[in-house]
Amino acid sequence: LLFFAIIGVFGGVYGGLCIKLNLHVTAFRKKHLSTRAVEEVAVLAAATTAVTYLNTYTREDMGELLSYLLQECHDNAKGWNGICVPANAWRVAWGLAAATLIRAAGTVLAYGCKVPCGIFVPSMAIGASFGRLVGTLAEIMQRSHPDWRLFSQCAPDTPCITPATYAFLGAAAAMCGVTKVTVAVVVIMYELTGALNFLVPTVIVVMIARTIGDAIVEGGISEQLILLNGIPFLEEASDSEHHGDDGQELLDMPVATLMRGCDENMLVLYTAGMVLNDLWEFLRLSPKIHGYPVLDNEQDMRLVGYVLYMDIIAELRIEGLMRGDGVVIHTISFDPSHNRSTYNFKNFGHIVDTSPVTVRPRTSAETTVEIFRKLGPRAILVTSEEDGRLEGMLTRKDVLRHIRNQPAH
Repeated sequence: LLFFAIIGVFGGVYGGLCIKLNLHVTAFRKKHLSTRAVEEVAVLAAATTAVTYLNTYTREDMGELLSYLLQECHDNAKGWNGICVPANAWRVAWGLAAATLIRAAGTVLAYGCKVPCGIFVPSMAIGASFGRLVGTLAEIMQRSHPDWRLFSQCAPDTPCITPATYAFLGAAAAMCGVTKVTVAVVVIMYELTGALNFLVPTVIVVMIARTIGDAIVEGGISEQLILLNGIPFLEEASDSEHHGDDGQELLDMPVATLMRGCDENMLVLYTAGMVLNDLWEFLRLSPKIHGYPVLDNEQDMRLVGYVLYMDIIAELRIEGLMRGDGVVIHTISFDPSHNRSTYNFKNFGHIVDTSPVTVRPRTSAETTVEIFRKLGPRAILVTSEEDGRLEGMLTRKDVLRHIRNQPAH
């Protein structure tokens, strides 16, 4: 159990530090290297190639390395690269220690760059290297001190330590530490071997890795990158969220307390439209806006529909209406009730969604959150109950901003 605990602690520490350091690297990449993707990839490729070639265990492909590290040592078998020869034990241990550090550093630096890559196999390779290292050291200790109480269950003059088992457990611990996945990791590792006798040790190291990892940083690397990049992702609600204090607070809170009102610089379009150059200027000032509510006029403010930013841009390009185009003053309308267009009057009413997702101001915030989760709209429009007047708009980011600002209960 001592060696299992060591492997579990390593998985949690590796996962927590990998997540924290990778977040710093990602923030630096977004700030300084966003326009130098090719140069960054070239430097990373050259540096990792030069460094990994110096070590036997990092020189191999990670998939092949995993197969070598998970192979058991049989009688009179040297194994890959002499890994099973007792006389090579210290050389193997130092090589595995260096490989663990090199691969961990490479994963921290490379994950998130502009090259498709994953985190599962690198983490498994790192964990397997460390696990094999622990198994090799335990084997050295058992051979040197067979009378220690730690090895009291071992039969004399027979192999007692199986380094491949520790490599297997290390792969599970490291994968759990960086992804914070527990049950799925146990199932995956069981499917790799089909050996029930590995099930309990795997559960032990996975739970230790998860506990240590959560103490360092909450959430896996994917969740942390979602937060860092500001991606408006709403997870499925758990039972504690539905029935706990936060769920009750959302249930009692009307959506009007979360929405952005029309008086808060909300950008809207009107069915009457505007002059072409004014429309281009309007779009230029709001490049990060996903879409705009379309209203009938400034006085009544009744909601007509919702139009996407990209649809407006695409329609302008299809019609060949560029900014400052010609001497004719084009007027762009967004009236879905008419479909007429002339030479200097273009109606884009056909790209307006006339049935966007809407709620009333007294609708509970919990119901609105469920609409985001189940239907997946980018925005929900809030209209009055009497005359359909636009009262405000709510986006996923508004909901997440409220949830994350709530104190922990």
